[in-house]
Amino acid sequence: LSPPTSNRIMSAQVESNGASESNNNCVKDVRLLLLPENSTDSDGNPASVAFSAESHKKFIDDLTRTIDVGHVRRKRLWRVPWFILLMSFVQISLHWIASECMQKVLIFKPEWNVEYWRLLTYMLLHSDYWHLSLNICFQCFIGICLEVEQGHWRLAVVYMVGGVAGSLANAWLQPHLHLMGASAGVYAMLGSHVPHLVLNFSQLSHRFARIASLLILLLSDVGFTTYHFCHNHNRNPRTSLEAHIGGGVAGILCGFIVYRRLQPANQKAIYF
Repeated sequence: LSPPTSNRIMSAQVESNGASESNNNCVKDVRLLLLPENSTDSDGNPASVAFSAESHKKFIDDLTRTIDVGHVRRKRLWRVPWFILLMSFVQISLHWIASECMQKVLIFKPEWNVEYWRLLTYMLLHSDYWHLSLNICFQCFIGICLEVEQGHWRLAVVYMVGGVAGSLANAWLQPHLHLMGASAGVYAMLGSHVPHLVLNFSQLSHRFARIASLLILLLSDVGFTTYHFCHNHNRNPRTSLEAHIGGGVAGILCGFIVYRRLQPANQKAIYF
């Protein structure tokens, strides 16, 4: 190396050593300020060691707690509505693959009152693609936000109870009418919005938009059903008004039993 280059390197090393010594002196001054020299803890260990260990533990605890809280919030924020997705997948799949024999096993027929599985399995069947498409769209629109906010099993209970109530109401008031379709479960979820809003009205974002959209959906279905009854005399297809009403009432009552108040910490995780 040429003499000027060598001098510059030596000068840089001297400056680096000087900066390092300055930093060390600052750290030493802080330690001496916090912990007097020759001080010890209750076990006879140097106090600087105890102070360092305690600070390290507190830092790790705070970091872990922050990570845990963040994980919980992310989990709430991105909760996947598995129940609604699973039910929709099964209903679509069965509509494609179900044979006439399978439909006879799953459909609800009031005269077969000892085959109790039919109280629920009829909700997996649909008469045609139009019937299937409407119920899938409605149950996704109505149920996804409920499942995200109330959880999987609570919505599943409301859905199943509504289905059973709809089939029982149909068997009581229309004993000659065979039943298929998820309308009773959909109406149960629609009705369960009443207890959900009553319990958590102040915490739900877009609550007025939610109420307006649900009312529009309900009035549209009531209008279509009324037109179908008046114009087509409830033929082709036959609509079980009893199952709809039974499912809706069951959803309201069951929602007040199984739904919970959302914690204020969950507000950021609530969406419509």
